[in-house]
Formats: sequence, C-alpha cells, structure tokens
Amino acid sequence: MKKQLILLAALSVAFTGCMKPTTHSIGAALMPAPIMHRSSPDSSVQELSVAASGFYGHSGDGYNLENLNAFGGNIGLTYRMAGTLSPLFLNVAAGVFGGSLHFGCDASHRCLRDSEFDKDYVAWLESKAGRKSYSFWNLQERILVGADFSPAFLIVGGAIGFQLYEGSSDYDRMRNRLGNEGLMDSRGKNSGVDITSSVWLGTYLGRRGQFGNLVAEYDVIFKDKYDDAMASIKWTYTHPSGFFGGFARGDLIDFSLFVGKQFVF
Repeated sequence: MKKQLILLAALSVAFTGCMKPTTHSIGAALMPAPIMHRSSPDSSVQELSVAASGFYGHSGDGYNLENLNAFGGNIGLTYRMAGTLSPLFLNVAAGVFGGSLHFGCDASHRCLRDSEFDKDYVAWLESKAGRKSYSFWNLQERILVGADFSPAFLIVGGAIGFQLYEGSSDYDRMRNRLGNEGLMDSRGKNSGVDITSSVWLGTYLGRRGQFGNLVAEYDVIFKDKYDDAMASIKWTYTHPSGFFGGFARGDLIDFSLFVGKQFVF
C-alpha cells in the first residue's frame, strides 16, 4: 500500500505539476525571547541586563503542521553603552524548547488540497504515520547588534545579527524520510545559521516610564530562498520592576505567550 501511494503521488506530480508540501525544522522559527529596552527614556548610563523568560507556543493548522504545542525557556544578556553611544547595544540569547505536533497540509504553503497528490499524501500519513503525535526539541542561540532610541516618550530602533538552531527529533526524522521518498520538500537541515533582523516601535507609559513600556517588535529570518523567510511580531509590556510579558504571532509557531523577569546591573 505504501509503495502504491508513493507511486501515485509521484505520477500525480509528474502529470499535474502539483507542488510538494514544504517543511522546515521547528528550530527555524523566530526565537520567542523579546528584545528588552531601557526602563527610563532619559537614561544614558552603561548597563548590563539579564532577562529570563518562559513561553508556550501553539499552531492549530498552518505551514503543513497541525496541533503544534511547544514549551520552553530563554535567557538573554544585553550590554548597553554609555554617553553619546548609549543607544548602541549587544544582545546574546539562548534557549531550549520542545513539544509535539502532527503533520498537516496547508494550501498556502505548496499543498494543493484539491489535487490527487494531496489526497495520496494525506492518505499515506494517515495509514503509515497514523497521524500520531511527533515529538521535537531544539536549542536556539541569537546574537544581535543594534541601536535603541528614545525620542520623547517613544521607543524606536533596529538590530541585525544571526540566529542559530540545533535539534533532532521524531518530527525531523519523519520529514527527512518524506523528503527522501519524494512526498515532501523538506527544506533545511536539523541545524543551521540564519541572518535575522528586528525593528520595533513602542512607548513609555507615564512620566519617565513610571508605568513601564509597551513595544511592538517585528522580526525576520532570511533563508536561502526568498519565499522561505520567516517572520513574527511580538507585543511586550515591561513593568519598571523588570517583570515582562506578552504574546507573539509568527510562522511555524503561530501563537505564543511569554513571561519573564529582567535584572539590570
């Protein structure tokens, strides 16, 4: 049965031109740890801060994944310069997360729901993979350099750097197998390094940020192919005490919640 389905899928691709579903390692998702900002808009002192956070992420049906649930934690170190160079900063962050998911088929990511190829693909997963839950885990590291400005009550800036990820899981082994059998376009390895960039716009709440700050951050990871770029947007509220929380929308991990604490030295 399996060989027949694979043959049918291959013939369908050959004669109808249907495009294969695309998969990526979950580690290619944007790191959920937000970039932290100075607690006061008029601060220009040298600053070293450590931020630790935990998160929960979920994807219902998208990017050829279904029922993805992820849990993890992150820790970040940020160094900010003093005086006229005070907007400049260096951020280094690392984290680990894991969870479970099902394979899916999303029309917006090279899977044509009305095609014979799609029907054979789904039938193969249901019969052989049994739509069982696949586990995954990944390590992520991020290095960013950027500038963070505070004109009046605003927070505005940008950063660029690299995101690294490593992982090995039931999900990666299965997607590689599906790629080898021609049923999926399994892009990227189980580990990698990608260029990433961030821009943000926010506001201090109250005089000199006495009620904290609220920031919207947009992140992009650039892959080898233009249409493989991953993006996310985070909304983060930070209290003057250093506690912060927020949520994010993005590719691969569609929706996530995070909370944490920042310590400034």
